Amino acid sequence: MNIYFSGSIYGGRQKLDSYKKLVQKLAKFGTVLDPEVADDDVLVQEESSSDNDIFESLVDRLSQADLVFAEVTVPSLGVGYEIGYADSHNKRIICIYDESVTPKITTMFRGNNRLKIIPYTDLNNIINNLENILKEEN
Repeated sequence: MNIYFSGSIYGGRQKLDSYKKLVQKLAKFGTVLDPEVADDDVLVQEESSSDNDIFESLVDRLSQADLVFAEVTVPSLGVGYEIGYADSHNKRIICIYDESVTPKITTMFRGNNRLKIIPYTDLNNIINNLENILKEEN
């Protein structure tokens, strides 16, 4: 399974430790197409590429994905765009968010019955149940 992991980069890196844990665990279930989202130095790495090259690379990886797994606690235009793109291309999408930080996510996600949305207060609950979460249909 090809997994596209989506998490905030420019919107804020408050959940970076969670991204690291999730990418590491997701890699046990398939190929994570964009592990750099969980890299401490992703912003520095992006400086050596043009915006267009990064965009084209991300769209290419999104097109290869069987699943988009998004941590959406930190609002991010890029994450929203990726989810919208994936949705318009009939990709399976799972969104998780820390409801102790963000009690309610956008209606655009909540109202879309094609998205599987899972709130959590302890990331370990997601990590420990990831196999079942990935098996479930939306």
